[in-house]
Amino acid sequence: MILLAQGDGRSLAHVAWIALAGAGLLLVDAGSLGWWGLPTLALLAALALVALFDARYLLIPDGPLLALLLWGVALLPFLEMSAILDRLAAAGAGYAALRGADLVYARLRGHAGLGPADSRLFALAGLWLGLAALPGCLLIACGSALISVLLERRALVDAREPFPFGPHLALGFWMSWCVGPFELGST
Repeated sequence: MILLAQGDGRSLAHVAWIALAGAGLLLVDAGSLGWWGLPTLALLAALALVALFDARYLLIPDGPLLALLLWGVALLPFLEMSAILDRLAAAGAGYAALRGADLVYARLRGHAGLGPADSRLFALAGLWLGLAALPGCLLIACGSALISVLLERRALVDAREPFPFGPHLALGFWMSWCVGPFELGST
């Protein structure tokens, strides 16, 4: 019922619709993907599992993350050395950014704000997308999460209830893969 914005999934309806739009873009552009179509389909499937599982159970399973890791590493030999180093640095930076933010939040609030798999998912986004795409990926994720929070507030949901961030990270990851990194401040 997520797509219909009914029941427990109503605050994630926009995530599902945007992801479907991204899948539609993939289908329209499928001919130009060449052999990159296979890892793109694997990415879509893994991110869909992450988003659906986290939305339902507030937990990201290791299976899709492992698949993303294996695919991401398998793609590295097809890149130039500078791109490989960029992707590896982005994976480390992605993990450190969310893990660091969670540690600060936990110190200030007395409890974790993110699940441990959220940091791993953002690290995998770095491995797949590179350093330049991480800010846009996180911006999409945070914007999407903000929309969900506002929708939940409107529905009078308790603000202390756990909130799945995985679907929003998956959306940012997917949209960044589909459209590439944002170019901020370039002239």
